[in-house]
Amino acid sequence: MKKRISTRKLCLLAVFTAITVILGIYATFRIGNQIKIPLKFITVFMTGAIFGAIPAGVVAALADILNAVLVPVGPWLPQITAVEFLYGIIYGVFFWKVADNKFYYLRTLLCCLIQFGVSITLMSKILTDVGYFSSFYTALIIRMPAAIVTFLMHMAVLCVLRKIIFRMKNYFTKEEI
Repeated sequence: MKKRISTRKLCLLAVFTAITVILGIYATFRIGNQIKIPLKFITVFMTGAIFGAIPAGVVAALADILNAVLVPVGPWLPQITAVEFLYGIIYGVFFWKVADNKFYYLRTLLCCLIQFGVSITLMSKILTDVGYFSSFYTALIIRMPAAIVTFLMHMAVLCVLRKIIFRMKNYFTKEEI
């Protein structure tokens, strides 16, 4: 049986996508050309926790495409959009349909470690393949400070959002979305 998406859920996903685009444009901190620290992960995390892995991946990917169209920093790379989709999937896998319990912090640590690994390896490989860096090891060295700062920021923000996200989950899932 095919499950249909409700109008309310579709509208909420559109709002989360719009907020993610706005955060991607106005809440991205750059240090030089190499270090970029975006805050758009917050709404992708919320989408993953409230709606699941696939919706979070779609929101992240659509936001990446819209950011590339609205504020092009370079050419749009579908490989990076695929990695953004993967980030959304990771949030959904770790936080969707999960109760607020003592394992939240462990789950947060594992989620952030996996995203750190994806960021430092897969993104460095992609950026090397498209010619942004001369070698994979150069990319690793240059991207490592930003990846560590991003990891720490993700950990801190996800821990701070703990209570808020579970209240939002309860509010949005009271009725069938």
